[in-house]
Amino acid sequence: MTPTLAGRWQTRFLLLTLLGLPITAVFATLYRDPRTPFVLLGYVLLLGCGWDVFYDDLQKRRWNHDWPPLFALLAGLWEGFCLWALLALLWTANQTLPGVTIGLTNGRFAAHYLTVFLITWVAAHSLPLLLFPHWRFHGGQWFRQ
Repeated sequence: MTPTLAGRWQTRFLLLTLLGLPITAVFATLYRDPRTPFVLLGYVLLLGCGWDVFYDDLQKRRWNHDWPPLFALLAGLWEGFCLWALLALLWTANQTLPGVTIGLTNGRFAAHYLTVFLITWVAAHSLPLLLFPHWRFHGGQWFRQ
């Protein structure tokens, strides 16, 4: 399946909403921080939509216009690294992104991000194909215009 930009955005939004929010609620409870994990999930969604524009362009330049699952795995790890690097850069100046606690540790960030990412990545490459067979024939779009 070759996702369209709209399909990428819709799939990202639905997976982060349906799976990411409950997982994030668990981390918010574990970390006793009701705000930061949800704000980070919002940044992942927002920045990810920006990355999707780049991925869509890159995919169109490939000879077969395909986007293998390994690319999605690497892209997700890259996105997490970039967000972590941005936070680390701001922390060195004793600053942070709006809504993110300065005391957030690297381990907590990594545990939360990797858990949400890996579960949504597995879900993106299994559940829609099983439950919504038409999804793959419409470029990953859940709602067509």
